Amino acid sequence: MDAIRLIIVGCGGGRGAWFTQQAAQHPGYRLVALVDALPAAAKVVAQEYGLQDVPIFADTQQALEAVPCDAVLVATPDGQHTEPVLQALAAGKYVYAEKPLAITLEDCLTIVRADRAAGGHTMVGFNLRYAPLYRRLRRMIGEGIVGRVLTIQADEFYYGGRTYFRRWNRLRRFSGGLWITKACHDFDMLYWLAGALPLHLSADAYLTHYVPKPEAGERCSACPIEPECPDSHLRAMKDASPLRLQLQAIREAAGWPPADLCLYNSEKDTFDHGMAQVAFEGEALGTYTCNVVAPFTDRRIRVGGTAGTLEGSLSSPELLYWRRHEADDYSRAIRIPLLEGGARLGGHGGADAFLLDDFAALVRQEIPQPISPAEASVAVAMGLAATRASDEQRTVKMDELHGWRELCSYLQ
Repeated sequence: MDAIRLIIVGCGGGRGAWFTQQAAQHPGYRLVALVDALPAAAKVVAQEYGLQDVPIFADTQQALEAVPCDAVLVATPDGQHTEPVLQALAAGKYVYAEKPLAITLEDCLTIVRADRAAGGHTMVGFNLRYAPLYRRLRRMIGEGIVGRVLTIQADEFYYGGRTYFRRWNRLRRFSGGLWITKACHDFDMLYWLAGALPLHLSADAYLTHYVPKPEAGERCSACPIEPECPDSHLRAMKDASPLRLQLQAIREAAGWPPADLCLYNSEKDTFDHGMAQVAFEGEALGTYTCNVVAPFTDRRIRVGGTAGTLEGSLSSPELLYWRRHEADDYSRAIRIPLLEGGARLGGHGGADAFLLDDFAALVRQEIPQPISPAEASVAVAMGLAATRASDEQRTVKMDELHGWRELCSYLQ
């Protein structure tokens, strides 16, 4: 079987560089072009992964016109997905779009319409749907193990999330804010596991810890308290790979904000901790906690129903299950292994390894769309509702969002 000819857009970013490495090693793909707004970044990524002969472009349309391909993978920053996705669909290509699909519902719907017109050729990269934990949860819920789902509690603690406040994610105009750039993963999980559309959402969020420090500098490299600061970028980069250091230097030379921006004194319009509650059709309730001032990194989830409760985390190789009326004590949980033999969890709880396999199957028309743009847009809409709810300190009905009813019509 011929390898799929793939163009990667945004290869110079962290996620794009990872996809470039994975696709270069995957037997189902052949990289035919690399695209990045900073061609110098694309060049060092190509050199790192032995792709010196792959042509490099600064523009997606130029690459599509110059190089024959079967598919395009878009891994640009969140607010820059729409244009390359639409260009690839217009050219008749299959598209993998990183999550979130876009940062506005208007852009999401534009992609949804284009994808439907193209025959359903787009897969959106909600990789947590591939994690053994969430796959098993979804299957067991479908089998009726917990009965009718009543509550879903999703909690995220992310030590590395502090770095958002020196990256583009800190500004809504680039990322939509953490309710979208980060929470879209978890809102998608709530929607997927509930098996129902959200009705209304309330949320609170605050920036409490990473607020301005008069005694700190604007950059770690010129900060009087850097030597004792636990958030020092200079200390964190001591063990950084040569590739990461090269990409950092290229971005700064191109005028990007310095990589060592102070987490406290940087401009930002998002939060460092927040909680949301969602009501779904069918009376299921979901909650999501996001904490990026945490001392560790993990996602934890608990699904409670009329017949039992399931609980797990991305850091654990097992799922816990309690049958109602048979396990009135927490310690009496049934332990269900998530992995076979000596297998270990990989990136995003073991999810990342499956993404390119399923996209290849979609391109070869072996499976229907794994995660369609319409499905993926629900999480973006929930993020927009959470943003409005926390900004205005009120409950937001999904019907308030312009375009929500149109989106729902594609999900019937």
